[in-house]
Amino acid sequence: MSILEAIFGQKKTIDKPIFIKDFCNDNTQLKDLQDLFDKLNDGEKKDVIEKDIMLQRYGISGESNVHYELKTSFMPMLCLHDVRIEHEDYVAQLDFVVITNKFLAVLETKKLNGNITVNRDGDFIRTIRTRRGREFKEGIYSPITQNARHSKIVKELLSQKLNINKIPLKSLVVMANPKSIINKDKCPSDIKASLYKCDQVIKQLEKLQGDKKNEYNINEKRMYAIADLLLKMNTPIHFNNHAKYNLVERDFCKYGDVVKTIAEVISEIVVKPEINKDEAIEEKVETVIKESSKKDINLLTKELKKFRLEASKEENTPAYCVFNNAQMEDLIEKYPVTLEKLLEVKGFGEKKIEKYGEGILRIMNN
Repeated sequence: MSILEAIFGQKKTIDKPIFIKDFCNDNTQLKDLQDLFDKLNDGEKKDVIEKDIMLQRYGISGESNVHYELKTSFMPMLCLHDVRIEHEDYVAQLDFVVITNKFLAVLETKKLNGNITVNRDGDFIRTIRTRRGREFKEGIYSPITQNARHSKIVKELLSQKLNINKIPLKSLVVMANPKSIINKDKCPSDIKASLYKCDQVIKQLEKLQGDKKNEYNINEKRMYAIADLLLKMNTPIHFNNHAKYNLVERDFCKYGDVVKTIAEVISEIVVKPEINKDEAIEEKVETVIKESSKKDINLLTKELKKFRLEASKEENTPAYCVFNNAQMEDLIEKYPVTLEKLLEVKGFGEKKIEKYGEGILRIMNN
């Protein structure tokens, strides 16, 4: 060690951004959802999961933008991405943590469609314009309030675990959609100082680092101690997707499973000489088809409504004349797979079956 190093401290090794916990596109939660999506039957639950996958991908792309800005800056700092901390009765989900010798910053990333306005009261209002030029406005929960709460948890943790009490801790919200316009001209000064677009965040961090009024200065050993503590406290949550989406066994039934079941039923019947094989097979196959098809009532309802609408347009008659909602419910309940069974459905006589029977049975047997 040189004399200067002995006087002024250790030789500095942090001369650029160093990620202690780096950003990764291979998100475990997203992968789990995609695997689940691939296994599910088509239906409302699968649609909900597909929407959640899209939202997650959108959010990850926003975090990727912020990661790029941090990674390509020349600031001497330690960074962590996606840290979840459970401390006492509180939980903090931290998108990014930046640690320098002068301050610590918690970055909350938001990638939202539309433009954001923050009014005098600190309310966040999002404006979305449709392709036809119509505008919709909605209030959203303040990310400033959310991130300030997370930052307080980090500050409490540093105080208890490392006895670090005076380090300036900054809570910043980064809007990661480059197309969004952020209007904060009339918002309170504390929000104005905490809200930035993605391409402005490094400039703000550099401003904080160069603040001459800030006399705080910690050595690299303490910087790494903070990063190590956050890394050790990181407790990723494993979502129970089956419970979240209320999934049951029938949501996973595939066409191949139905075919296998029918084959098993037929093989069982064939080896029983004492029964009428043709009648038994027909009855059992009908039961299997009926039970397996009932596993997605929502999809069936959509198909029947679509058929009803198309038929009514062709005949230039109201949709309920094809079959009304009560008759559709009876169709779904009795699930006819033959013309004879269709006659048992409420409101279906020979004339109606002659008109619509083939189309309805095609849907049922699909």
